Amino acid sequence: MKPSIPVLVLAASIAVPAQSQSGTTLGDLDEVVITVTPLRGTLFETAQPVSVLAGEALVTRRKSSLGETLADQPGVSASAFGPIASRPVIRGQGGFRVQTLQDGADTLDVAALSDDHAVGLESMLADRIEVLRGPAALLFGSTAAAGVVNVITPRLSMSRYESPFAGAVEMRGDSAANERGVAARVGGHAGDRLQFFGDLHHFQADDLRIPDGRLENSDGETRGGSAGLSWIGEQLSFAVSLSDLRMNYGLPGHEHHHEDDDHEEGLEGEEHEDELEDVRLGLDQRRVDFSGEWRLDGSVDALRFRAARNDYEHAEFEGDGVGTVYAQDGKEVRVSAEQDRRWSIGLQWRELDFDAEGEEAFLPASRTRHRSAYGFGETSVGRVTFEGGLRVEKQDIDLEGGGYDNDALSGSVGVRWRPSDPWAVTLQLTSTARHPTATELYALGPHLAVQRFEVGDEALGIERNASVDLGIQHRTESGWTVQVSAFVSDYDQFIAAMPEGSIEDDLPVFRFVGVDARFEGVEFDWRHEALLEVAAAKVGFRVFGDYVRARDSAGDPLPQIPPRRLGLELGYTSGPLRLVVETIHHDAQDELAKGETRTAGFTAVNTAVTYNLRTGDTDMLWFVRGVNLLDEEMRRHASPLKDVAPLAARHLAVGLQLKF
Repeated sequence: MKPSIPVLVLAASIAVPAQSQSGTTLGDLDEVVITVTPLRGTLFETAQPVSVLAGEALVTRRKSSLGETLADQPGVSASAFGPIASRPVIRGQGGFRVQTLQDGADTLDVAALSDDHAVGLESMLADRIEVLRGPAALLFGSTAAAGVVNVITPRLSMSRYESPFAGAVEMRGDSAANERGVAARVGGHAGDRLQFFGDLHHFQADDLRIPDGRLENSDGETRGGSAGLSWIGEQLSFAVSLSDLRMNYGLPGHEHHHEDDDHEEGLEGEEHEDELEDVRLGLDQRRVDFSGEWRLDGSVDALRFRAARNDYEHAEFEGDGVGTVYAQDGKEVRVSAEQDRRWSIGLQWRELDFDAEGEEAFLPASRTRHRSAYGFGETSVGRVTFEGGLRVEKQDIDLEGGGYDNDALSGSVGVRWRPSDPWAVTLQLTSTARHPTATELYALGPHLAVQRFEVGDEALGIERNASVDLGIQHRTESGWTVQVSAFVSDYDQFIAAMPEGSIEDDLPVFRFVGVDARFEGVEFDWRHEALLEVAAAKVGFRVFGDYVRARDSAGDPLPQIPPRRLGLELGYTSGPLRLVVETIHHDAQDELAKGETRTAGFTAVNTAVTYNLRTGDTDMLWFVRGVNLLDEEMRRHASPLKDVAPLAARHLAVGLQLKF
């Protein structure tokens, strides 16, 4: 099917350069170290396709979940399982193949287990979000086989505070769900070496307003906080953080059928109706994070240490009772030695101790361990930079009556060629091996969140992927920036839950099987911060989009693949004021897997107004964002709930960020 040419709704918009620390442009990001890449380069110094959301763009686009915050970025969609439980989908893949990180360490939650499980972090605390599109298994392991999202917060910062006391407060709300959110943080130093940090946040929302009413049981609440200390020495620095996060939210479109006890022994043939009870999820986690750095002189520039432990539990409530409880004790340790912009070697250990109890516990208790060693290096010859890396990973799963034990080898070769100063061409060849998860191996029972009976396969082996990523980058001092990536990924034994055609417990049976598959697509982002200058004002321009196609070896489409998208953003800059209007057209998804329904296309028109103001030592960022101004019915094909849970109707989001 050829791509359709969307009719775009155009409008004048305003884009301003940053007047304070609230703003971030692509030029600023060129100087930011991207921690999600092995050699910690800047945005335009790697062959890997990386994007960053930060500054005013992050503040105005923040949503109540990580997935919805990133959903409009090129190459990224979201599972959209309600306003709070929405995970990122990268290049048509999500779940176990997209790893979410908090300050470089795994979130160690069970969000990848099911689309109704929220990611265990609060996006309102993010300073920056890094997205690596494509295999990131070399640095982070086989759970990052399709990509990785790294949320950067100030909790483990080892940069010196300029003043003894500093802080920030962000307040926001919207009319779609009567949202009320606030996040506050403080930090400073006591003496030359010791620094402290703390934060608190609270978010609450009612049922989401959709074009034809309200999405019942979609309300939710999150709250939490952290406290931490860091020591900044001449050579040795470290930081430790203790945090707590609690969530309670509804699962829209899911009710539990409860038969009244008075009818359990009723007369034969007597008719009665089951009661429907809303299903809710309550999450509670306590997390400890540690980061350390020892700077050296010699062949090794730095030794880095990163550790995290997360005590995670969530309960699924059905009416007044607890249906199922999921618990996981997750631990991760990473040690690396680095030579600045030349090489990095490291060891990583991760352990997940998982248990589930209740009527929907379709997984047995298990303990999964990953032990890995990796190395990555680069060298330059003239205008050509060569990258290469290797990772060896061992995974074992222990459970009663069985287990899994296997090794996996992944590697990559990359080239970055600068034929002339404004241009760079990148080529990344990657071979990754992903271990099957405990879910894919041992699932057996009704998984009501996605309305299916899941059956694992203990005979599943390593999932292998060979991918090619070709990129073009173009930057000029006049302000033009172009980023284009085209990719092809071939999978041998791609593990997917496929319909079996039978019924069990009134649910369709889905079995995890290995099939050969191919993913291919393109992403692009072409912009100019100040294309025209009119008096004291500047006009900005941006066009962006993506496309992914995924089929098995028989040529049949794979499920939940996002459709083509094309977006346009125009701008006008004047002093501290910024007004942005964007239009994003989503094609209809007509390429359907077995059992899927068609998803209609739509055009989302959004606008944002920001105003930067400095009063004394305080920076203020005021913002108003209008979303879905055409009030279209919008459904994401990547969402398992898309037939019952559309996205929000036309609404306004307003807020204020203070930094002092």
